[in-house]
Amino acid sequence: MGRWGDGDKEKWGDGENHLKLKKMRTRFFLIIFSIILILGCEKTKYESTGTITGADMAMCACCGGYFIEMSGTTYRFEKTELPDNFIFTDDQLPLKVELDWSLKTDICTGVNWIKIAKIRVIQ
Repeated sequence: MGRWGDGDKEKWGDGENHLKLKKMRTRFFLIIFSIILILGCEKTKYESTGTITGADMAMCACCGGYFIEMSGTTYRFEKTELPDNFIFTDDQLPLKVELDWSLKTDICTGVNWIKIAKIRVIQ
């Protein structure tokens, strides 16, 4: 009888083929695992970049908040409405950021107030 039993040889062929199949299976699972890992670690992408330039110190009904410059347009946002994980001080300004945002339509039409959904500092 040798190294392989009679039933094993019919089932798997010689030992060399069995090892090749085992290596191929291992490589297949490593490739699938690597693809899942790479796709799962994709960097967060933001829709816009901009620069927070300073506070709006004017005293009017539609004034206040902070100015942010994006693509040549100046917008305003409320610092109190920023996501909890983002904090900045006036000493850091101007501050380059990446952000996801939407235009507010409920107040001061034409003043470009925005709501920031996600934001981070560009290093």
